Amino acid sequence: MPRVYLIRHGETDWNRSGQIMGEQPVPLNRTGEAQARLLAGALRADSFRALVSSPVARARQTAEILASALRVSVTTDPGLTEINVGEWEGRYWKDLVNETARQNFYTSPQEARPPGGETLREVQIRAVAAVERARAGGEAGPLLFVSHADVLRAILAHYLTWDLQHVRQIRIDHASLTALEFNATSVDLVFLNYRPDLGGPG
Repeated sequence: MPRVYLIRHGETDWNRSGQIMGEQPVPLNRTGEAQARLLAGALRADSFRALVSSPVARARQTAEILASALRVSVTTDPGLTEINVGEWEGRYWKDLVNETARQNFYTSPQEARPPGGETLREVQIRAVAAVERARAGGEAGPLLFVSHADVLRAILAHYLTWDLQHVRQIRIDHASLTALEFNATSVDLVFLNYRPDLGGPG
């Protein structure tokens, strides 16, 4: 039963400050680097067929830390890129609290579009296509994907047939691990948001 692992990038300083990164090349901070190394240690016992990453700097940096420990190469796929937040990039979430577009972004993410950005439905289409491209490789072994919280939520919603409207209620922490198992007729959620620093499935 092929397994797919979904990983969120490690922490950045912009995550701490609440500044909206979008596709900005913001690096991991020291905490984020440590989170990625800890996760790599938790995965070291397994052998992975491929590691596919978002091309955005924080995800790619997380993927490279994992790849070095797991002895697997990194490929990037633009389908795993962070949701396009358009004109919000570089602003602070706290400054958007009273804007209708920001409120809709959370209450109706499947159709709400940040100014100049994209909807979560659009993200889902490209992200699932990226997963399917990797799965079509035909070789045996589990796959690792490193991306961003909303992108991972969209992927989960597709395979588990969850409503996109409510997926932001799913907690996806930095450098957390979520696993899906693909069966002949269904996809099972093995575990969600596992963080090695808190313990959990190994």
